Amino acid sequence: MSDVVLFETKSLKDGRQLGVVTLNAPKTLNSLSLDMIDLMLPQLIKWQDDPQIVLVLFLSAGDRAFSAGGDIQNLYHDMVEHPEGPCPYSDAFFEREYRLDYLIQTYDKPTVVWGQGIAMGGGLGVLTACSHKIGTETTRIAMPEITIGLFPDAGATYALSRMPEHYAYFLAWTGANVNGEDARRVGLIDYLINNDQQEAVIDAITSHAWVGDAATALDQLLDTFVQASSGFPPSQLAMHDQIISETVTTALASDNPVGIFLEQCEKLGGDKWLERAAATFKSGTPTTAAIIYEQIQRAKSMTREQIFAMELTLAIQCSRHADFREGIRALLIEKDNAPNWQYKMGAVPNEWVAAHFAEPWPVNPLSDLN
Repeated sequence: MSDVVLFETKSLKDGRQLGVVTLNAPKTLNSLSLDMIDLMLPQLIKWQDDPQIVLVLFLSAGDRAFSAGGDIQNLYHDMVEHPEGPCPYSDAFFEREYRLDYLIQTYDKPTVVWGQGIAMGGGLGVLTACSHKIGTETTRIAMPEITIGLFPDAGATYALSRMPEHYAYFLAWTGANVNGEDARRVGLIDYLINNDQQEAVIDAITSHAWVGDAATALDQLLDTFVQASSGFPPSQLAMHDQIISETVTTALASDNPVGIFLEQCEKLGGDKWLERAAATFKSGTPTTAAIIYEQIQRAKSMTREQIFAMELTLAIQCSRHADFREGIRALLIEKDNAPNWQYKMGAVPNEWVAAHFAEPWPVNPLSDLN
C-alpha cells in the first residue's frame, strides 16, 4: 500500500527542493505499519544523498494525530503464533522501525516535523527524532507502553535519559498525557506554533533564501512564528513539578524504586491529571516498570547507537515473554482490562528483568549503526 505514506518535493527560492513526507493513514491515526517504515527508509536515504534536497518536512493526514503508535495488532498475532519466538514479523518491525528512527536522528540535513494531535509510541519516535520539532495547541504526547507490557521505545530511551530525572521516570512510569508546553519543557518539542499557521510556515520555508547553515536559518525562521503564536494549554508538569519531584526522588533513593513509587502514588490525589497518572501506573505492567528503571539508568552512560541496540534487545525479549502479549490482549484485543501479569508491582525478580536485557542473538542486528 504505497499510499500510506506520501512523498513530494516543493521548489525552493533558489531552485533546490524541500522533501515532504506525509503519514497518510488517518483511519488508524497514522500508526506506523511495517509498510510505512519500508517506504520511508529508502526515500529518506535517497533524499539525504541528493544535493538538491535542502531539508525534509514531516506532516500527517487528518487533524487528530501525527501518529498514535505502532502496528500493535499485527505484532500481537505474530506473538500468538510464535509464543516462544522468534517472532518473524515483530523482529522485522522493531529492527526496521529503530533503523528509521536512528536515520532521522542522525540525518545529514535539517528535519522539521509538524507534531499536531496525538503522538505516541512509534509516532513519537519519528517526531522526537527530527532536528526541529513543532508542537501546536492540539499536541498530545504520551508514553503509555506500561499499559501493554512494552517499554518506551523507538528512541524514547535517548530522550528520557537526557531530560530531568524526575520527569523521565514520571512520564515513563505513568504514561501521563502531556501537552505542547509540557513537551517543550522536557525537550520533546522545540517550538510551539499555532496549528492554523502550517501553510504559512511551509510558504515561509519555500520562499526563504537557503544560504549558509540551513539548520540555524530554519531555527530563526520558526522562531518568528513562535513569537506570533499564543493560546497554548498551560504545562501540567510545571504546575505539579514539586509533587512529581518529591515522589520520584523518594522512589529513586530507595533500594526498591518501583515499589516505593507505588507507595508514593498515594500522594498523587486531589487532581484529575495526577490521579489518572497514578491509576495508570498502579494497573500497569510490573515487568515494564522494572525495565523502565533499568533502561534509563543504563542509558545515561550509553551512546546513541548503544541505546538503539539495547532497545532492540528489549523489544525482542518482550515479544518472547508473556506480559507484552497479555497486555495487548487485555487492553486492545479482548478489551476486558483484566491482564494477568507475571508478577506484582514492585516484586519483579532481578533475574526476570535481567533476562529482558540479555541479547537473544550472537550479534545484535543493530550493531552496524554508525
